[in-house]
Amino acid sequence: MQREGVLSGAIRSIGYDEATTTLEVEFKTGRVYQYEGVPPETHSWLMRIDNKGGFLNRMVIDHFPTREVTPPTPTLGLEAALRASLGGDDRDAADDTQAD
Repeated sequence: MQREGVLSGAIRSIGYDEATTTLEVEFKTGRVYQYEGVPPETHSWLMRIDNKGGFLNRMVIDHFPTREVTPPTPTLGLEAALRASLGGDDRDAADDTQAD
């Protein structure tokens, strides 16, 4: 679903599918939620109002069926994560076991 960036302390972007009446909200934490059965007027108000987080809390959250649709984040393997945490040393692990 296409989302539009918004000015908000907690919300990064908002999208709406009028055919399915699904509201999609991406929070600044990176989490994305869809709210089903949201009337077009509610979406319209959300886009116009200054306090989007407050409106979402009062008028949408806990009022419509919700599901999280946050895309999975790629995970590093253990060795890659350790190397990244140590400053990205890209040496081959076999090099450490060779005698000089």
